[in-house]
Amino acid sequence: MARRFYQSIESAAVAAEQALANGRYPEAERAYRELIGQTHVVDYEYDDWLRSLADVYRQLGRGREAGYIYLYLHYFDLARACFGNDPALRGRLFEVEKRWADAAAAYQEARMPVHAAHAWEKAKAWDKARAAWESLVPHPGLRDRDYELALVHFNVGTAITRADAASPAARRALVEAQRRLEQVADDFETRGELERAFDCFQILLKLGKDSGQFENLAEGYVNCIRVLREDNLKFYVLQYYEDFIKLALERGELHAAATLYQEAAEYALKTGLPYDRRYQAKSGDTWVRCADRYAEQGLPVEMVENAYLAAAQQFSAVGDYGAVRKVFEKLATLDLSERQKARFDAIARRYGDSPDELPDAPAFPDYLKQQHAYADIWFVDLLEWEMNGDPASVASAIVGDLRYPNGIRRRALVVVLTAADAAARDAQNDVETLAALAEQLGELQSYAALAPLERLYTHADPQVRRAAVRALRFLYFKRSFAIVKQALGDGDATVREAALVAIGGLHFPHALGPLSRIYTEVGDARVRAAALDAIGKIQTVEAGEVLVSVLRQELGPLRDAARGALLSLDNADMIPILRQHYEIEPDGATRDVLGEILRRA
Repeated sequence: MARRFYQSIESAAVAAEQALANGRYPEAERAYRELIGQTHVVDYEYDDWLRSLADVYRQLGRGREAGYIYLYLHYFDLARACFGNDPALRGRLFEVEKRWADAAAAYQEARMPVHAAHAWEKAKAWDKARAAWESLVPHPGLRDRDYELALVHFNVGTAITRADAASPAARRALVEAQRRLEQVADDFETRGELERAFDCFQILLKLGKDSGQFENLAEGYVNCIRVLREDNLKFYVLQYYEDFIKLALERGELHAAATLYQEAAEYALKTGLPYDRRYQAKSGDTWVRCADRYAEQGLPVEMVENAYLAAAQQFSAVGDYGAVRKVFEKLATLDLSERQKARFDAIARRYGDSPDELPDAPAFPDYLKQQHAYADIWFVDLLEWEMNGDPASVASAIVGDLRYPNGIRRRALVVVLTAADAAARDAQNDVETLAALAEQLGELQSYAALAPLERLYTHADPQVRRAAVRALRFLYFKRSFAIVKQALGDGDATVREAALVAIGGLHFPHALGPLSRIYTEVGDARVRAAALDAIGKIQTVEAGEVLVSVLRQELGPLRDAARGALLSLDNADMIPILRQHYEIEPDGATRDVLGEILRRA
């Protein structure tokens, strides 16, 4: 079969070359367009096809399409000649060349203020960036877009800060941005759009890091952790705790760090993760440091005493009685009443023979202690708003960008040329064109494809909606579920079937929360079974625990679906959890199923 497939490409390439050599340009264009749809072939062969196709387009008088190909190939001079006086395309080209000031000027000419402001920031022209961002505040298109307007205020404040950190205007803009983001986050949560609320909290984290305001950092982290807890993403919760604690310690916020260690310990214990004792020990150490600092600063002795007592409580909980003794020895030296000092001294002597070694307690793995990289969504989401879900605009931003793998850039080029071909035939709004674009957008496997697909899903024709929903099966983002959940209630049966297909493809760690909500909130048994099947493919401990819960609570097909998903779960960390459930399960039938799963595991 592979040989026949190779021969078909080889024969198609020969036919395309012959058509080009004989001046049959429309025939050559169709042949090369089919060839470049094979985005998996080796670079030199694919690039040869592209150069030939660009030549065909120029012969046909379709310079813009040739320009996109040259943009992919990074033939900048040829692309510039093909794009002519189109300022938006010139801006895109300058952006790929990293000629940021030229890109900004071109985008301004094209009336693309977000792109212009972003390019001015890249050029470090802060005054011009500020002016561009401020021009967006009264933009009529943002009048009812609270989230995007909050991002504009954030970018205004950031640009002013970079130009003049001491400017009161920067402080006002950032305070306004914070107020708006908090309100928008609350609105998103009320509507159940947790992933969008999470974006707002991530920006508050960025605001706190840039401004040095620990209160902003704390608010951002607390809310991010809360959202992750609701989605049952246990390891991500602890990663955020680790990051937050590290920043608290760096800023000398010892009371906050000690409290966070306690919270992390309580969460680990509640969720069955083995790190609670180490977090408690760290909390005890930090409480001691906190008490020592209070004493050095001459703060009220009650504050020092309370911090030491909190430390003793944490050390006692993990069995580190040597540390408990040392804490009470310190307490006995404080400026307290003689009765209190005598009591603390007696307690310390009671622990006199206790060893100083900390009992073994596993720590959170080092490979998970990574510094979080916060996506620049304050730019990305505004750029998305400005492109307004246009497939060609979104794809053209990927075509020349070497940060994307060649395979993705090729698929983006296919999207651009599909849209261009349809426009040349005045068929850009045909159902067949839009359905084809939807499928191709899914193959981009890029977050940027979601906005065009969301727009296509609003189309009146079910064929377009169906294609948009099916495309989501390749887009591993929580936001994909926003369309999927709408499609599950679509008036057309084929669209609802496409939503089932999408659910079957969306199995990744962050999908656990949305899939669990679909399982609990949707009444259709087929939908619930599809959600369980996808949860089983996630292959995490959290997913396994959800399946065990379903196994214990459901009967009939849903129970069978949970059993099948648990049998296919390939994660050794689930075995002790399954064994624990097996040992305490009171229902005989359920215990038999858990025993079967354990034997097969």
